[in-house]
Amino acid sequence: MRMFDAEKQVIADLREEGTLVTTKQLPLFQIFVVRHPTLGKLVLIEGNDGNGAVVEVDN
Repeated sequence: MRMFDAEKQVIADLREEGTLVTTKQLPLFQIFVVRHPTLGKLVLIEGNDGNGAVVEVDN
């Protein structure tokens, strides 16, 4: 499993390229789980400012 910081555009690109599995809205951030065609399952954490983190999940 790897986790790294991501800028707003990186999160938006990964969301667009992948298939949305589930999402959760919280007061300070949103969580998206997507299945990316080449990177596999990703957890995208997006803060209110658009920046956040990406977690690559090992299956």
